[in-house]
Amino acid sequence: MLHHQRFTLPEGHILSDGYDVVCCGVCGFVYADTAAKQADYDRFYAELSGYESEVSSGTGLSPHDRARLEATAAAIADALPSRDARLLDFGCAGGGLIRALQERGFGNIHGIDPSPACAAQVRAGTGVPAEAGSLFAIPSELGEFDCIVLTHVLEHVEDVGGALRNLVSLLAPSGLLHLEVPDAMRYADYVVAPFQDFNTEHINHFSAKSLDNACGRAGLELVHSAEKLLESAPGMPYPAVYGFWRRGTQARPIVPDEGLRPRIEEYIGRSRAVMDRYEVRIRSLVDRDQPFMVWGTGQLTMKLLNETALGQGRIAAFIDGNPVNQGRTLNNVRIVAPSTLGAVDMPILVASTIHFEAISRTIREKFGDAVEVVGLE
Repeated sequence: MLHHQRFTLPEGHILSDGYDVVCCGVCGFVYADTAAKQADYDRFYAELSGYESEVSSGTGLSPHDRARLEATAAAIADALPSRDARLLDFGCAGGGLIRALQERGFGNIHGIDPSPACAAQVRAGTGVPAEAGSLFAIPSELGEFDCIVLTHVLEHVEDVGGALRNLVSLLAPSGLLHLEVPDAMRYADYVVAPFQDFNTEHINHFSAKSLDNACGRAGLELVHSAEKLLESAPGMPYPAVYGFWRRGTQARPIVPDEGLRPRIEEYIGRSRAVMDRYEVRIRSLVDRDQPFMVWGTGQLTMKLLNETALGQGRIAAFIDGNPVNQGRTLNNVRIVAPSTLGAVDMPILVASTIHFEAISRTIREKFGDAVEVVGLE
């Protein structure tokens, strides 16, 4: 065990409110030892993930998200000899990657996403066939694909081995599997928010070596892998690792990853230091003993309610632009849409480091300069 992570969850949330982050003593892989099962994750992504929202990643609507998806499409185009290749985007979300692939000349693309709303959005926005399904409930009669793409999907999957074996069954004999995941070896170098990678959804923490170990056990051979830096928001770098694998002749033995655990322990230490700074800032607001609002109900807020004085504060309302949580409660406080608010006469705590600047501008535009905006730093 390396760390215990706790969450205060919104009303109706399906996943676990806490877990141990552990390291395997045999292979060195780091993951969340969560009570939630694969069926819980499948249901969550089908009903509550909110990836169909315009503000979500995967749509390609924001400049930084578009740049990420265009870079992925470029790597796929470089790896495939023909634009007639049959592609499957598994976890296609709002269809941003599919559009980027279409712009590079690929016309034979299929999309699958656990969310029926995402699948419908992709069909309407790109014209490609897209349907609801999961890695463990794959739509029938899909046939084989020359390239199967999972970008920032595998870190969300409880049964990694089962998922990879199911994907191998869809690969053409000379087909490629393209995987991209957050790079846990570099979490500690880019701590934007404390424990940001220990959240309800990211339950696997891959290095390049551990990702290849998982693929090797599923009978896949590595063709090429590399590191990259994404932007989670403008000016906010986020490390990732990606690669291409093809079918091998047999499962490969594990190569123990001895470097991941110390890097995760470094990340935990740096995250704790940031959380301690946030506690000082939040405590100063709570000690005023006056009502305030909190903008944001995401992963950071769910941690702050457990690990800082925020849960003791006189929170009048949570504000969130994601329709999935609007109308629910968090810590017995109502979550409201920004559009429902009239005049505001109390401070607003912005419970986001990544999106602080954008949210602050929205607050100023909607409520004026008289409203006190409180940041975590």
